[in-house]
Amino acid sequence: MRYLLTTVLLAVPLLAQHQPPSYRAGRTLDPIVIDGKLTEFTWAALPRVGPFTNIRKADQADAAPTEATVAWDDQNLYVAFSATDNLPWGTMYKRDSHIWEQEVVEVFLDPDGDGKHYPELEVSPHNVLVDLLIAAPGSGLSKAIQWDIEGLRTAVTKHPYGWITEIAIPWSSLAGAGVERKPDVGHKWRLGLYRIERPGGASVGREISALQGKLKDAPQDEKKAIQAEIDKLGIGAQWLAWSPTRVQNGFHDPERFGIVEFVLKP
Repeated sequence: MRYLLTTVLLAVPLLAQHQPPSYRAGRTLDPIVIDGKLTEFTWAALPRVGPFTNIRKADQADAAPTEATVAWDDQNLYVAFSATDNLPWGTMYKRDSHIWEQEVVEVFLDPDGDGKHYPELEVSPHNVLVDLLIAAPGSGLSKAIQWDIEGLRTAVTKHPYGWITEIAIPWSSLAGAGVERKPDVGHKWRLGLYRIERPGGASVGREISALQGKLKDAPQDEKKAIQAEIDKLGIGAQWLAWSPTRVQNGFHDPERFGIVEFVLKP
């Protein structure tokens, strides 16, 4: 029952060098139907998390607008994303595909704040998902991706200005992260909320995928030129974070996850 450590013990090791943003996640105010529509009163009444920052660019003037809200009840943790995007896209349709290579929203959970055994969930604009249990940053993909969030529910809707994602993660599915039951009021977890925005649409995505396949088997003297083509096609991509992570670590930077406190009313 690792997440039931005291708040002080949870926070001190990771807060020593960086003060992450915090958010008070309220209990749901009505039943949540996972349909991607966000019509429940809960989503209208609860506050949004702070602004999302493009971690790879100092100037935030063109950062793709992104909002997220977190709620909970006795059965589930709920997360809703609203992403402004004139062309939501993806070319992968199988669960546990490498959808982080395209457009996604992401949830990272570190209940006890130790930076180990933390779940990662990603959802694409086509409601394709990948879920992983990360032993530690850089620990490898093959075993992590075998883990599933049992009972997970997600839904996505698109509209003329972007896409909406609605997620329900059962508390009972998080045993691998040391969670034995729902958190009590006042408990605090480390939480990462992210989005990857890639301009160009599916045609550019397919072209990049083809070049990546070519890069893998190319002679060493050709790799640099192929990589330059990939980089050129990827210009304008954004790695957006509620709690900004360090560029060299990508999103797998547990010390920079935000803090969510579970409350009855924010």
